[in-house]
Amino acid sequence: MQPRHAAAQTNRPSRHLRRIRRRRAGKIVATVVVSTMLAAFVAVGERIRQLDANISSLTGVEELLKGRPTPKATTTAPAAPGDPFGGKAVNILIVAVDTRSGDNADIAGDHLESQLNDVNMVAHISADRSRVDIMSIPRDTMAPMSECTRLDGTVASANSDRQINEAFSKASQWNWEEGKTAGMACVVQTIEDLTGIYMDSYILVDFAGFAGVVDGLGGVDLCLPEGLTSRKARLNLEPGMHSLNGRTALQVARTRSGSNYWGKSLDGSDLSRINRQQQLIAAVINETLQAATLTRIGDLNKAATAITQSLYIGPGLDSVTALAGLAYSLRKIDPARISLFMVPVVGDGMRVRLAQSSTGKLDGATAAEVFEDLAWDRPVPGTAAYKALHPDPTTGPSAGASPGTSPSASPDTGATEPNDEIVTPSRVPATCEVVGQG
Repeated sequence: MQPRHAAAQTNRPSRHLRRIRRRRAGKIVATVVVSTMLAAFVAVGERIRQLDANISSLTGVEELLKGRPTPKATTTAPAAPGDPFGGKAVNILIVAVDTRSGDNADIAGDHLESQLNDVNMVAHISADRSRVDIMSIPRDTMAPMSECTRLDGTVASANSDRQINEAFSKASQWNWEEGKTAGMACVVQTIEDLTGIYMDSYILVDFAGFAGVVDGLGGVDLCLPEGLTSRKARLNLEPGMHSLNGRTALQVARTRSGSNYWGKSLDGSDLSRINRQQQLIAAVINETLQAATLTRIGDLNKAATAITQSLYIGPGLDSVTALAGLAYSLRKIDPARISLFMVPVVGDGMRVRLAQSSTGKLDGATAAEVFEDLAWDRPVPGTAAYKALHPDPTTGPSAGASPGTSPSASPDTGATEPNDEIVTPSRVPATCEVVGQG
């Protein structure tokens, strides 16, 4: 049986035109950060004031942080007009929490009590604004948990070995409305202590916020070559290209249990869904950039409103003018130099740990080496920027691997096999090749 696509792709530009438009549009950083910044471009005059009023600033986080790492990168580049970081390297922590507060229970499709930092990404922007690296740290990572000040002012003691997604609730005490500052401070503290990377700012988002951004764009297209079914997430997506609204896009990003279209079960871990999240984020960015290229002002204004109403933003970025300035500084970036990847990890039962020796991922880099590269503003192994600086004239790309991906060898005993293919917006497919059952 030839699977049919879940949504007809009518009135779509030709593949050639879409590629041209994508190349023309690919001048702004990827991930949620990009969508946030893009709000500034469609806001002028009174609209800027309105959008600024929408932004929720995460004030008070800095006062709760202790013993922070020293910024290591000292190089600077000529600053673009309005760049809030003045041509210096920038690290932004992006955290998504699975709270059910407010509209989140309806968006999530359940009322389970939860408040975990399930998505943790470090977005690094180079000083010369020539590359952006977005590193995902799996929610299942076992690592030291920092001492944190709770919402009620008491101090939660440090833990030598905890799952990293417990950091937010540890300090927020399961109070979303009043505990966001303490919860975010605990996540920032834990990630900084773990990586040694100083966070210049941070962004917090919930379910409703992510879904609102997607709906503001009129939905996004995503290729699911093997389909995705999950009774828990209420998903039944056949193999092919799908036009997803905000609620369905969120479920695709969250799903860990279920199977592909032919019944092969997902492994239940966070590792396989990280790649789907990266593909989805890149698709959101492509849709945003396409809207900008085609001057879909209505869509952009809806997205800008949803973005500024839904995200909680840290110092240095918590205004439309600051977002616009950083976005403008990235106007010439090559989309192939925007990379989303997962930190190298090894398996530990149903959990993972940071890789202390080569797993064959990211050209053999360890987790500590990736952290050092980001902290010192160096290209991460396996990315296009790294390969441009370290060409291999004898072997070329790894056998069987696509350009820009890492080899799949895994010499560590007990190493997991996460799909840490480096995702870039320029490589997200405009069409979808369906994978057969056999």
